[in-house]
Amino acid sequence: MHTIAKLTIGAALLAGATGSAQAEFISCPLDQARRTITDPLPGGWWTTPIVNRLSETRVQDIGGKPALICVYGSSGSVQREAPEGSTCRSAGGGFDCTASAPAPRTFSTGGLDVPQTYTFDLDRGGVTSDGADFWFQAETADLLYIVPRNGARIGIGDRSNRGLAGCSSARMTTDRVSLGDMPTGSYVCARTNEGRVTQFRVNAISPGSPKTLSIGYTTWQ
Repeated sequence: MHTIAKLTIGAALLAGATGSAQAEFISCPLDQARRTITDPLPGGWWTTPIVNRLSETRVQDIGGKPALICVYGSSGSVQREAPEGSTCRSAGGGFDCTASAPAPRTFSTGGLDVPQTYTFDLDRGGVTSDGADFWFQAETADLLYIVPRNGARIGIGDRSNRGLAGCSSARMTTDRVSLGDMPTGSYVCARTNEGRVTQFRVNAISPGSPKTLSIGYTTWQ
């Protein structure tokens, strides 16, 4: 009966086999790996282990998931799954892994047509006086303003589409802002009276008087 040779890599490979999804660098677990026969041998026989240093690192798809692979020449290789939600690339002695930013979660989005002198809410969306964030003020037929209410804030900035990240760091005020500073096509950052970051686009301002302000908005969790 023939004995089947069993090949193992030393238990030290387990060190560092797990890592945090937030890790910036994941090292290969060994500087070198040892491969040998572990079956019992009859008297007078011995084996010479094969020892190799780390020769290569690579990121490879295994079973539909990215795996971090450390190769030790003819001694074999070890691997582990990449941290959940991270993008990894080979680097000296290991892997650089960068956690992906979570996708923004939308709380409410839609369009509103706001008649002048009415108030509107951007948490749940609606022309309403109940918990309103802003007032479309008409001081005169030409002097029109958006006025924060109930602790809401507004920040015009450069009127570009800044999204959640840009609006989160935008400078905002509780002071009213002139509708003249928000021409059609402007994107305006704000924070609702419930503390959520929001952005609205001025889609149209009706001609004549009284006016109606048409906006499209997105409010994030």
